[in-house]
Amino acid sequence: MTYSFTCQEGHEPKTFTTEADNDDQAMESILEQMGPHVAEVHPDLAGKSPEELKQMVMDGWTKA
Repeated sequence: MTYSFTCQEGHEPKTFTTEADNDDQAMESILEQMGPHVAEVHPDLAGKSPEELKQMVMDGWTKA
């Protein structure tokens, strides 16, 4: 299954996409891909807990 999450908070949209067998694998991959983006563009998210970041991704991701 293909999972995608698009971040568009205050900048041009940036999409993170992964192929995964389940939601847990997809989440791990997307959060890993997002790490440098979050550090550079969204330092305000550094204080968020892993659960809050996961919920943010789950609220906006698509599965196909």
